[in-house]
Amino acid sequence: MKKNSNSFLISGRRGFTLTEVLLAVMIVGLIGVALASLTRSAAREGGVGRSKILLRNNLASFVRTLRKDLASATVVNATGIITASNSTPIKLLEIGQNVQADGVTPVAMDPNAPGAKKITYCFVRGNNNTNIVPSSAYRGGAIYRVKGDTYSCPDSAMTSSNLVLNNVKYIPQGTTTPNYPVPLFVRDNFSRADSPNLLTVRLITELDSTPIINDVINETFSAPMGY
Repeated sequence: MKKNSNSFLISGRRGFTLTEVLLAVMIVGLIGVALASLTRSAAREGGVGRSKILLRNNLASFVRTLRKDLASATVVNATGIITASNSTPIKLLEIGQNVQADGVTPVAMDPNAPGAKKITYCFVRGNNNTNIVPSSAYRGGAIYRVKGDTYSCPDSAMTSSNLVLNNVKYIPQGTTTPNYPVPLFVRDNFSRADSPNLLTVRLITELDSTPIINDVINETFSAPMGY
């Protein structure tokens, strides 16, 4: 009887052994773990980058506002190094526009000229000290810009409409080496009759994140101080 050739087994062929199957599964698993790790790392780095850009943009916006106020200042008084509580607004900076050297009396001018303005920059310390360096520091503070007839930082003015910078870090004086207190607003002979007219501003903004994400400015401003 003639046998069907399809019924014969092809010699020399065999299936995969259990060891080979397990090895292949293990290799695929390792590749998957590596890809997942790379994905998480890329997502984390992307998040850090976006947060860093956010902090930098906020600082840049604050600097633009401050520079605009200083451009038409006639008197500037800075607090220097502050000691802040988390509930009391602290005065950082007084900017008088169209006022005399006393910082109060309006400049004599024609009726069509802009009136006297008083602008106060106020700081409210945050109360978050989780996972922070140095241990005496706090994050979550805010700076407000208040306009009015007097240089003041009333609680009622600490509103979102006056907010100019958030996520501000507070470090008291003498707690780090080197000593680096923030916020810092220091004037150097800052009156219309003196020169140079310089204002040094040092700020750190920091997020409550892991890893810690922060940004710093340490900038010296000048103003025309004219009227």
